[in-house]
Amino acid sequence: MLDLLPEGWEAKAKELGAFQRAREIDSPEALLRLILLYLTEGKSFRGTKALIQLSGEAEVSDVAILKRMRNSAEWLKWLSQNIYRQAGLISRKPKWLKDKNVLLVDGTEDIKCGVRRQCYMLHYSLDLFTLETRELLVTDRRTGEKLGNFKQLGKSDIVMGDRIYGTLPGIAWLRQQKAGYALRIKSRGFTIYNGKNQKIDLLKRLSSLKEGKIADITAKSIINDRYETIRICAIRKNKDSERKGLKRLIKINQRKNGSKPVTELQRENNKYIIVATSLGKEVSAAQVLELYRMRWQVEIAFKRLKSLFHYNDLPATNSKSVNAWFYGKLLLAALCETLVNTGRFSPCTTAMPKRPSSSP
Repeated sequence: MLDLLPEGWEAKAKELGAFQRAREIDSPEALLRLILLYLTEGKSFRGTKALIQLSGEAEVSDVAILKRMRNSAEWLKWLSQNIYRQAGLISRKPKWLKDKNVLLVDGTEDIKCGVRRQCYMLHYSLDLFTLETRELLVTDRRTGEKLGNFKQLGKSDIVMGDRIYGTLPGIAWLRQQKAGYALRIKSRGFTIYNGKNQKIDLLKRLSSLKEGKIADITAKSIINDRYETIRICAIRKNKDSERKGLKRLIKINQRKNGSKPVTELQRENNKYIIVATSLGKEVSAAQVLELYRMRWQVEIAFKRLKSLFHYNDLPATNSKSVNAWFYGKLLLAALCETLVNTGRFSPCTTAMPKRPSSSP
């Protein structure tokens, strides 16, 4: 696994304050082993302490593990970013974006924090091309997923999110913050109008699209109590994507709606990817949709975090602990993604050649 780490990872541990003194944990490698043990098998500071003592590797208290974990946040972030980058798992920023930042926003529920295991929600925004977090918020479960949760936005930002964020109040909030957006929407998520202030039936408008073809619609909608221009870019899915989307809808209905059958409206919506954007005509509809598609590379990593790495098992609501835990889990996903992509688990694939150690 050490072969997968970026050059200079040990020196960075010292530079970023993760490894400050060789007491109990005597090297950056031992510190990384401690952190990975905590994030996987240890599950808690006390559990990790017990496992370390049983292994005979060190005598370290749970408080000491807590402090080392908190101090490692920036180092874990650096490791995650550089592993994703050197493995080609972070997309290159398109030139047409110039100085714009693209922020992914999302949230997850059933987050359990602390000893009492109370349930919370985690909301986060991070840069698509650097994996730099802008905001990490832990709230009670009554605080839903909405763009108004995010305060650190500005005119150089383009916010991307799935359909739960594609609402008129959300777009109104982004306008107030002077931020741009590329948000997936439902066909009837909000009402749009043509130049004569007549309602547009979006699904009817898109019904003539052939597989793989793109529509670019300039319309109006009522935002902040007045008509404002809104651009909608859509693409018709191919048959395979449509079939996979339908299978997901069936599972969602089984889980959330008591196994209700998929409605005709859901079937029609499933045929398209529809994105509302503030980007102007100097950016093509194909570029808008390609930008939105890039979001899935990071989304897949977070799906793995949830299912494999107990992503919803927060140690506490303390901001330093949350940051360290967040990047530690992201590091796990980066390592596993790289192992799979380099064929380390396949007897039929040649493994990536061993990289010389960065140690002097």
